[in-house]
Amino acid sequence: MFTSEPSLAQRIERMIADTPIIDPHTHIRCDQPNAPDLASLMSYHWIETELRAVGMPAADFDPALPADERVRRSLPYLRLMRNTATAYCLFRIFRDLYDFTDPNLTESNYRDLFDKVAKTGQDPAWAPAVLRDYCNIETLVTSLGNRSKDPAKNPDYVRFMLDAHYLFCPGVATDLEPFFTGRTRKQDYYEVLAQLCGERPATPASLSRLLHDWLDRTVTGPVRFTSTFLPIEQRFLPPDESQTRVVLTQGANHGNLSDLDIEVLVRFVTWQILNWQHENRKALQLAVGAEYFICDGKSIPRFHQNWTSEMARVFHHFGNARFDLMMASDVMTHEATVLARQFPNVYASGYWWHNFFPATIQKIFGMRVQMAPMTKFSGFLCDAPYAEWTYGKLQVVKKAMASALSPLVDAGYYEEAELPAILHQVLHDTPRDLYDLGPA
Repeated sequence: MFTSEPSLAQRIERMIADTPIIDPHTHIRCDQPNAPDLASLMSYHWIETELRAVGMPAADFDPALPADERVRRSLPYLRLMRNTATAYCLFRIFRDLYDFTDPNLTESNYRDLFDKVAKTGQDPAWAPAVLRDYCNIETLVTSLGNRSKDPAKNPDYVRFMLDAHYLFCPGVATDLEPFFTGRTRKQDYYEVLAQLCGERPATPASLSRLLHDWLDRTVTGPVRFTSTFLPIEQRFLPPDESQTRVVLTQGANHGNLSDLDIEVLVRFVTWQILNWQHENRKALQLAVGAEYFICDGKSIPRFHQNWTSEMARVFHHFGNARFDLMMASDVMTHEATVLARQFPNVYASGYWWHNFFPATIQKIFGMRVQMAPMTKFSGFLCDAPYAEWTYGKLQVVKKAMASALSPLVDAGYYEEAELPAILHQVLHDTPRDLYDLGPA
């Protein structure tokens, strides 16, 4: 019997599979780390985005519908997005974790898969098995709002990040869990600050002190760093203290604040958080390029031509903080890699949102691995809500990384024997050191 030797790309995929991975950005809930049912598994926003794009009605996404009905309504539309990388992730989950090998999900074959997912959804051993045995995940980070109130449900391989999106961009983000549940409006910004601080700050000095005290209490122990969205048009700019004083006085006296007033506060709060990161030598994860949050159908926000130069000044000014650029837009891929190459405290991580496609990942990884030292970029983050999606997205990343590295080996830029050390660095050591993800 003749068998063919594995190709170079296949051998690299095996190297990746053998490498312990640290995932510095997920949204896995400690109380429910595995999908409870097939409808939940398919409700990941990446899937819903593409289902909407092919015409699935908004009413069919109603979470009040029974799980079985939500799956059934999606079936004709799921077939129409079967070509995408997102669908590849989903069907690799179906095939590898649930032994579903049919090319499409249909009325006649979905029920067995539905029952299997429901069964694993009730199995507390399922998520650890997927993460450890199928993915080789050593440590993962999830949002602080996903921490269980029951300490026994917070595994020893999980760390937490403070999602501070609302504090940096209240016109984009509306959540600030676990401090507030539900949606927080932009016009509530001062009241949110007052509740976080425990009093109504009336001066820049008092707000600065209160924010630093809050961060001291919050980003500690298993909470290792802060994460925020940064819309593609937004930069970090120094605050105007005199304007801040006027706005705080008005807010402290229960006055109405305009959008411009709130922007004054956002600048000041942002600068204080950056200063805290600097003073405490902490990491700040920046999810850059979140156009999809703020596109109003009339205009699409664009990359500001001064973004790189203005942000570079900020990175230099807060030189003890570590800034990890998690880019969602390919337009900034080169700039981010240059910054990571030039600045000791700037890094680049993963492939987020509009960059999470095989050809884009291959391009980005191929650029980073040649331009930036391997201590300056992380190779994987999944942004997943359930352990099953960690597995699905890892399959795309493995193939794309192998596709980027194999021609470099063929061309003589690397020896194959050098790759395991590079992979261990970018998949494990760099995120561990960047985010201080050693033992709690």
